[in-house]
Amino acid sequence: MNTYFTFIPLLGIIAFVVLRNPSSAKVSKSERIDFIKLAESIHGAEVTLASSSSYEAPKGVDYSYDVVGESFRRDGLLALVRSHKAFDTGEIYGSAVLELEPTNEFDPTAVKVVVEGTQVGYIPKFDSPAVTEMVKKSGKSSFEVPVRIGWDTNSPSPLIGVRIALTF
Repeated sequence: MNTYFTFIPLLGIIAFVVLRNPSSAKVSKSERIDFIKLAESIHGAEVTLASSSSYEAPKGVDYSYDVVGESFRRDGLLALVRSHKAFDTGEIYGSAVLELEPTNEFDPTAVKVVVEGTQVGYIPKFDSPAVTEMVKKSGKSSFEVPVRIGWDTNSPSPLIGVRIALTF
């Protein structure tokens, strides 16, 4: 009797797989409502910004340091993508400026990451004291590093990530 109860969930899963409607799983991106909404928001009015970015990765640069807080800066990141007309490329390369933010209420050693005048995130809090010290040792209030902004071109609502080339 107990063995019958162990097979019931398995039979339910098999029935679900067999009976589901396979035609609904093959909806093209252009037919999806969420894709249309995103297309209207991403491909809105073009924004013109002065740019020194490119679409090809410079050779020998290691973009291995993740910036944090990009999800809070999505509008600015989308504006950068629009300004470069880079919807289909999936990435933009350029320069980021690390700026000290001593008035930050959460971290007095906060370091913001700015690309073409747009803040795109922060250095993680656990590394901000070391980066603050590095910037101060340079004798400047900011520090320039290579940046890569990337996103999934196949996603109707892509997350946009920012990585910089930063070594301590």
